[in-house]
Amino acid sequence: MALPIINYVNYFSDFNTRSDIESLKIRWFKDCSYDSDIWILQDTKNMKRTYDIDWENIPVGPNGEKLNNYYGTVELIKMSLLIRASTTDKKLGMIDSAESLYKAANMLFNFYRYLLLIPNISNLSSINGSVISQLITDYSTKGLVVRLDLDSRAVNRFDEIISDGNIGTYTKIRKSTKYLKTNFEKKEFDNDMFSFKLGVSARALQNAPKYQLLKYKTLKPLGYDLKGSGVVKNNIETQSETTIRKSISVLSGLMRQVYLMPDLFTENHRIDRMWMDDIKVSKLSKNKATTSNLKTRNIPKNIMYAVMDESIRWVIDYANPLHCYFKRTKQIHKEKFEGLKEGDGGGNVESQSHYARKLTSQWIKKNQLVNFQHPITTYQHKQTSIEQIVNKHLVSACLLVIFAFTARRRDEIYGLKSGCTYQEGGLWYLIVDQEKFNQGERALPTLEVVAKAISILEGLSAEGRDASQFDNLMQVTDANSKHGRAWPDFNGFCDYVGIESKDEDGNPFIFADHQFRRFLAMAYYYQYRDPNLFTLNWFLGHESIEMTMDYITDSDGQWEMQQVKNERIIDLIESDFRSDKSLIGNEIAELFGVIEGQSEKRISKMEDKGKLVDKYVLNFVKDGACFGLTPDIKNRSKCLENGAIQCSSAAKGSCEGCPNLLPVDQPINHINVTDLVCSSSPMIEALQNG
Repeated sequence: MALPIINYVNYFSDFNTRSDIESLKIRWFKDCSYDSDIWILQDTKNMKRTYDIDWENIPVGPNGEKLNNYYGTVELIKMSLLIRASTTDKKLGMIDSAESLYKAANMLFNFYRYLLLIPNISNLSSINGSVISQLITDYSTKGLVVRLDLDSRAVNRFDEIISDGNIGTYTKIRKSTKYLKTNFEKKEFDNDMFSFKLGVSARALQNAPKYQLLKYKTLKPLGYDLKGSGVVKNNIETQSETTIRKSISVLSGLMRQVYLMPDLFTENHRIDRMWMDDIKVSKLSKNKATTSNLKTRNIPKNIMYAVMDESIRWVIDYANPLHCYFKRTKQIHKEKFEGLKEGDGGGNVESQSHYARKLTSQWIKKNQLVNFQHPITTYQHKQTSIEQIVNKHLVSACLLVIFAFTARRRDEIYGLKSGCTYQEGGLWYLIVDQEKFNQGERALPTLEVVAKAISILEGLSAEGRDASQFDNLMQVTDANSKHGRAWPDFNGFCDYVGIESKDEDGNPFIFADHQFRRFLAMAYYYQYRDPNLFTLNWFLGHESIEMTMDYITDSDGQWEMQQVKNERIIDLIESDFRSDKSLIGNEIAELFGVIEGQSEKRISKMEDKGKLVDKYVLNFVKDGACFGLTPDIKNRSKCLENGAIQCSSAAKGSCEGCPNLLPVDQPINHINVTDLVCSSSPMIEALQNG
């Protein structure tokens, strides 16, 4: 497979060392190679999770035909994935993790299924403008189930199986040893076999509503073991902006690869033009999306402050007592279990363990943890069990602290290892692996409370790390002394501690990276009088100022920092503004008055107000909030000299009477930072003391 790539080396990293395809490597391969029939992709983070691709057994045809039945198609997708894993060109589909590469592979499989089913072609060379037009329409308006007509196809095939009396072919028998039913057998429907015959994976049929309900109503009365009620909650008629954008981007990248590097693909898959190159994917996905992304835009400050206050309280006050209490209850359970085994109570091991858990829960109720404000009711499984309080809620609290006060990306946080913090010269540093930008490990300044949260995760993961020989912190040991991945659940944490983490429509907030990075930007803006983009760029670990500006730009084109500034202007106008003292205040208040008269939700009004004040530049002087740097109104400033505003020389009283001054009792840069939230906030104390 030594295909020359001399004409294409500029598309790849370290291109000076590239001579042929064999010089390209997928760095996530585990015990396999490009030519292997089975690829095993292992993440370098997230517990070294693996993703398998069995190239010999991928169903794609409408009747279960395999991918390798179609000439050059396995090589087409393999090569596409190799390029994505090696290139530095985003338009070619640059990918930075094993999980992302695996997802791209599945999107390409589904693309080929679509070609075989809808335009009924098997070669990319047969694609024309009509096919592309139909593809763009289908991908931007139909979800996978609708696009591949999976629901009706599955219903028809299932009806055939039942009417032909072939249900036994799709039946599996499993033995169960649960509790005392040592010879109990379960009948299960073979979902893998059924979906394979349709040319898709079993997972693809999980959201087929008519099929799932039909299967449940037919098989449940026959004694089949089925999960759920057969009701599919997801709406197959809707698609999010992210789903549309990612799926079309993968296809666009494939077309670009094949067109620019034809020698790397078989002739039947070569194309004579770069299809989809003129599509504005972001704009298309935004216009065609029928459901919002699962990402809360802006979690209100009061909610974020409450969550962070509680999280820090867990890290500082509750972590050690909870960890010790969990160890003690494990010992109690062990003693109860050993006592039952030595006694003459009967029953098998599972039933004895179940009864030991019950006895341990009784002990917990009589021996509650002192100075812990939340309920501990049982030993295992429930949200209020000590197992979940430690392995889910405490882990969540630690991660909330780390996310909020470092603003690192999800993969960077979930890839942290023991020993990743150190203290030098009185300052704490966090070592993160910035794999996304090939920057390697880098030490970044951090807070002591972050170092404390890391040390807690080190303690919780110690046994698991010893057992797995993998130094990742996202490991826990459960109540049965089994080791596995940690169980963070930020909404579950909020529910447990009594924080209402839902929006106005009752939907749970999504604590995405975006929220935590916004939180850091907000804290940064409040703590420093003049936030410096270069300092923020270094702290966030970006390659360039442009990258920082792109990253803190939301879908409406506003800085996160700008949004926070806008919110502060709104707060000032609505709380501190006095109409007899400020022309600029009157102007902004008048604009707000129009919005208040509209029948919109509060969050919509806030967004509209933010857009109105986006143009204003906010600065603070000793007399209050100064808007003199705003270009449109700069010329009327009292201190204007030679075309420049004299902010740096403003003294107390020198700005009084300026049309661009909004007098406030306490300018923000003079307010004690603890006044921004409750004075007892451990979050703000940590921010100050860090």
